[in-house]
Amino acid sequence: MNVILAALQAAILLRGETANGFSSRCRRQETADTTAFLARHDDTHGLTHGYGEHAEDREIKDTSRRELMGGSITALASGLFLLPNAAVSKCTDIESCREEGERRIEADLKSNPIAKLENGVRYRVLQLPASSSTKAVQEGSNIDMIFSISTASGQYMYSKGFGFEKVDFGGKQVNDSGLDSLRVIVGKQDVPVGIEEALVGMRKGERRRVELPPGVGFETSEWRPEPTARRGIVQIEQYKRKLAGFGSQPPFPAETVWDIEVLNIR
Repeated sequence: MNVILAALQAAILLRGETANGFSSRCRRQETADTTAFLARHDDTHGLTHGYGEHAEDREIKDTSRRELMGGSITALASGLFLLPNAAVSKCTDIESCREEGERRIEADLKSNPIAKLENGVRYRVLQLPASSSTKAVQEGSNIDMIFSISTASGQYMYSKGFGFEKVDFGGKQVNDSGLDSLRVIVGKQDVPVGIEEALVGMRKGERRRVELPPGVGFETSEWRPEPTARRGIVQIEQYKRKLAGFGSQPPFPAETVWDIEVLNIR
């Protein structure tokens, strides 16, 4: 068991070394912000906080890691975190599992390559649509979507509909999975321009992970969609300061990472 756990850790680390073509630009001020955002949310949404812990934070932390990973992470795990059962059974030591992981990553990137848009946005499909014959998102489409936003290092910021936030349901606070979503008209800047362009071509049920440069980021949508929970408000203010610079820190063009899924297209 220890060998398997170590092997899985090695495979995850390997993804941080080899699957990082997404953000290969050097980040001098953020050495911890690796370029493996496609494959890592190790500090899974809601588990990393840059400020004091209040009741809301304790409630989130008390939620099991398994439940927190149940939204976007479970859907992605088979292709981004874990080796297949056959591969694990073949591994007898860390080195052999590392080699197997490297082969899997190479094959995975070939079968599901990273798409690069002219505006600098990059994305990768995490979940295929329910049907390839349904209509696709285009300019002017009226859609319902869910999203989850993280920093480039994987620190959770805020979300809607992924189960990481709480909503009132029957007088009780429950996670918002299946209960909340965002209505967007593509082209109206309800979300950043870069996200609008990443949405184009998506179909119902499809999920993508998007690396969003600040030039086509929040400022293009007047900082919509806005967070509603205290944690998200704090995170977005910290992000604004990072972009603008604060104290002795100069401005830094930090990217954000969005998991987006289309629920409905009108």
